[in-house]
Amino acid sequence: MQKFIRRFPKLQWKLTLSYVFITAVVLLLFELLAITIVFLVVNANLPQIVLSGAQQEVPQATTYFVHGAPDRESLTAWLNIPNPYANGSYQGGTVVDKQGQVIASAGDKAIKVGLALQTQISAQSATNLRAVLAGHTDSRGLVNQEANGSIVAIVPIVDKDKTVQAALVLKTNNVAQANGYWVSFYLLYVILPSILFIVFIAGVIGPIAGFFTARNFTRRFQKLSLAADNWSQGNFSAFAQDTSSDELGQLTRHLNGMAEQLQNLLQTRQKLAILEERNRLARDLHDSVKQHIFVVALQVGTAKLHLGPNTEEVQRPLAEAEHVLLQVQQELKTLIRELRPVALEGKGLGVALQELVTQWTQQTNITANLQIESKQTLPLLVEEETYPIFLQN
Repeated sequence: MQKFIRRFPKLQWKLTLSYVFITAVVLLLFELLAITIVFLVVNANLPQIVLSGAQQEVPQATTYFVHGAPDRESLTAWLNIPNPYANGSYQGGTVVDKQGQVIASAGDKAIKVGLALQTQISAQSATNLRAVLAGHTDSRGLVNQEANGSIVAIVPIVDKDKTVQAALVLKTNNVAQANGYWVSFYLLYVILPSILFIVFIAGVIGPIAGFFTARNFTRRFQKLSLAADNWSQGNFSAFAQDTSSDELGQLTRHLNGMAEQLQNLLQTRQKLAILEERNRLARDLHDSVKQHIFVVALQVGTAKLHLGPNTEEVQRPLAEAEHVLLQVQQELKTLIRELRPVALEGKGLGVALQELVTQWTQQTNITANLQIESKQTLPLLVEEETYPIFLQN
């Protein structure tokens, strides 16, 4: 079975074949259960079933009695008519008159006409026959099971006035033979047709149901696969859409949540990398360019001091150069402050906020206290985004 399924590489066809197989197995199990129940019921009620069969034959037998006289030839011909539902299960059928003598008989063990039937059956069956002929029972008749396992059903044949004219006696084979016949009968007329019907249903409904169900699953897996391809390329903004509440839907939502977390992590790392680069540029500008400009400005100022009188033509360019250097220093200081607030330089958010509160108190003459319970160091990105909020307020 597995080798056969491997010939179909796609998940959709594998699920379809599985549906066909499962549908057939389930239907066959139900069929087997139903047949078992039927056999148990039949075996437990076999005598009553035989009696009911005899009762159904009586109305036909009544038509062969004209003014109380039996038509022997018609009765014999009627008893010899093959019955596919009884053939193999009954030893034979016999019609007796009110004295218990055989009028007509047919079957595997037909009884000679004119013989007393009481001598051919068991004592209990003979007692039942006398009771039925005497009218001591209702029209349903009597049934009993003999010692050899055979079942004898006796039903009265009555006229329009409900007077007993004769009796129909049906005798089956023993229970084992009867059950064997019924097993064969059910195999031929019930089980085999039902198996063919089950195979047809499994072969038609199974593939249809399996195809559409499998197609639904494969489409959902394709959406998840497409999202996974985007994630592998670094695009974590793509999500798989699945609103179902089953396991696959829950898995899709978990993976979407993971992709969202990865996207946030990448954005945070990107911001942190930008911030670290800004800090590095601020340090470089402060430690190198700013210091060099300061030295140049100092040298220009010193040169102005060493010039003698009547040097206005030289003093003027030096003064302009000194002014430009001061502007550059101021712009560089502003640029460094924008890259990283001076208040946070080497201090951390807690110390910077404490200095900000102290400065505000001095400027406004309003007493303000700042209490920071936790000494935990915050990430650099959080400090950079939090400090400007306090500056605006």
